[in-house]
Amino acid sequence: MVDISVDEAKCVGCGTCVDTCPSSVYELNDGKSVVVNADDCVECCACVEACPEGAISHSSC
Repeated sequence: MVDISVDEAKCVGCGTCVDTCPSSVYELNDGKSVVVNADDCVECCACVEACPEGAISHSSC
């Protein structure tokens, strides 16, 4: 199981992770990204690489 977290203090709600993730792991909620489907993660690390704020921590990346 992967451990994914979004640092709320760093997240600006741009939605890049939502658009980049091929597995729909993220959703925007109240202007912030939240992890909603961690079990569907394919561990591609695209979200970590794409986040302009460096707000995503991922155990596989």
